[in-house]
Amino acid sequence: MRTTNIRFSTRSKSIVRSGIVTLSIVALVTNCSGVASKGQVPEGTRNQGAASLPAIRIMPPDGSAFLVEQRFDIRAEAPAGVRGPLHVSLDGRDISDWNNRSHLTGGPIVLRPSPTITNASAFLSRDWSFPRAGHHTLRATAEGAAPREVSFEIHAWQGTGPKVRNVILLIGDGMGVAHRTAGRVVSRGLTEGKYRNGMLEMDQMQATGLVTTSSLTAMVTDSAPGASCYATGNKAANHQEGVFPDNTDSETLNRTDPESDAFFDNPQVENISEYLRRARGMNLGLVTTADVTDATPAAFAVHTSNRNASTRIADDYFDRRNQTGLTVLMGGGRQWFEPKRKQKAGGRRSTPTNGKVDPARDLVKAFQSAGFAFADSTKSLQAISASHRTRLLGLFAPSTMPTAFDKLGHGAERADNVPMLDDMARAAISSLSSSSPRGFFLMIEGASIDKQAHMQDADRAIWETIEFDRAVGVAKRFAEHTNADENPNNDTLVVVTADHETSGFSLIGARNPDPRIPRGSRDAARAYRGFTDYKDGNGDGYPDEVDPPNKLIIGFGAGTDRYEDWISNKRPLPPTIIKNGRVVANPRRDGPEDADPASRNGTLLTGQVENGEVASVASDREGEPIINAVHTSSDIPLTASGPGAMQFVGVQDNTSVFFKMMRSLGGSYQRIYYDGPRSTTTRHRRRAKSL
Repeated sequence: MRTTNIRFSTRSKSIVRSGIVTLSIVALVTNCSGVASKGQVPEGTRNQGAASLPAIRIMPPDGSAFLVEQRFDIRAEAPAGVRGPLHVSLDGRDISDWNNRSHLTGGPIVLRPSPTITNASAFLSRDWSFPRAGHHTLRATAEGAAPREVSFEIHAWQGTGPKVRNVILLIGDGMGVAHRTAGRVVSRGLTEGKYRNGMLEMDQMQATGLVTTSSLTAMVTDSAPGASCYATGNKAANHQEGVFPDNTDSETLNRTDPESDAFFDNPQVENISEYLRRARGMNLGLVTTADVTDATPAAFAVHTSNRNASTRIADDYFDRRNQTGLTVLMGGGRQWFEPKRKQKAGGRRSTPTNGKVDPARDLVKAFQSAGFAFADSTKSLQAISASHRTRLLGLFAPSTMPTAFDKLGHGAERADNVPMLDDMARAAISSLSSSSPRGFFLMIEGASIDKQAHMQDADRAIWETIEFDRAVGVAKRFAEHTNADENPNNDTLVVVTADHETSGFSLIGARNPDPRIPRGSRDAARAYRGFTDYKDGNGDGYPDEVDPPNKLIIGFGAGTDRYEDWISNKRPLPPTIIKNGRVVANPRRDGPEDADPASRNGTLLTGQVENGEVASVASDREGEPIINAVHTSSDIPLTASGPGAMQFVGVQDNTSVFFKMMRSLGGSYQRIYYDGPRSTTTRHRRRAKSL
């Protein structure tokens, strides 16, 4: 085609420039007003049906994304009571005949879906994947229901750039910016406003960013979808991991049969361990201070709509170890691995929906028979580490492991012979690095940062943060070694973040040491003056004294009512109790009934979260009322080092962390990569300004 150059006079150039600016402003106004330009279809218009008809639900949700060859299931559900046939199409092609079939094998799906609790038609097809990047659309229709259409993207991850062999993801559960700051203040100290003793290990990394944390179903997430987004690259519903929601289970079933098959039939998304095992032959390690069946570790190996199905989760760790590459598993939760007869209370459970779920199963012996070394104490872990065993199961407590505060002897009872998180991290890396020629993915969780922030126990939460940071240091030393040696094919990416923030944790200031202020007085919470005076004689990062005269004062913006005297609690008591159906401050913790007479004058601080004071509303609530501090929707910090670390600079959705880790493994990362939504309004504003 022949092009023609058009010349303008100076006056004409001015008119044209003004016209372009005017058109840009008009475009900006129309976009702000919800007017779509050609080629854009607003969500409300695309799925607009008859006003009186309820809509079909499709999973994956609109706007989802997957990797090339990553497997996922497709689910469509008619509204309650609509029993007619569902017609499902993919990119205009009818796929209705794939109902209850696997797209991978062509045969019937292995786990048939449970009956819907809504008496409605449903479609489920498993194991879809796509060989190349692209955009796809699903549509479902049924007589008596409004149609539904969703779109999803397939992203490439393999490239020609430098690849990492290993990824170590460290998750400080519930750890927001303030938790990290408190850990730094207490561990390193401030002198004339400066951290002259250095920063935390997680502060000293190549890249820093922020992560948004909302789940598929709520602004405030819980830990299950909070970790699942890192494991799958997709949003999940609260209490669920590795799956999309469906209409075959309920909160009632959760209470009556928590191990039910209905919690294991949801549409699934292949997680990072399964994908890397299948594509690369990589191994998986999971280390936590919680039950190993808890939400965060389970999200990287299990698919369930009930994070509390602990018996089934423990079984899946063993039964599906070849699919996930599970090689190292360490933490608490021994009760779920030992036969029920060994448990005085709690422990393994059966289910009427699946006779194969055996409460008497001995998973410890099963792991040992499969070649795993078993550790249940610091001493046994040290012995195993010295022998360089390549597979490792460590279960160091019946449930959640004791906190660092108690392991170090600051509580009423010292927790002896229980390993610190950094010891577990060191053992895990040693085992995985010696047994993973194709690389490994290791998740290390500091779980009780969250659990102690829930309890509004500031000192224990801070000591957990310091312990977690020491584990970060172990991971960094390993990565520094692999990334600096002569082998370019064994590099390691280290990512440190959280899954959400817990309790609205805030640093108020340093305690007022004036002896005229009685213990428990609110005047102890001094503002705008002074510094803390923690001392660390042996340089291990943990202060020698928990309650120095100028100790750090912490507030909880998302807390419950509580008594507070700003002195450490020798015993980890809950901040509240339930009295006549209402949540009230626990009088036995810093209150008038405390076992320690010196702690009975704590200030009664009122909280912000629901407490059941409106009886008519409280009676409608499913489950128990909230009795501790809650999660918040605050953004969380992320730091990273190693090849691909610069991708994590900026503000990013939690699901994008998965894709960025995979790009580092695939060598397709850019120096800085933004995965979040792009504002058309911003683009128009910048264009208008440049003109």
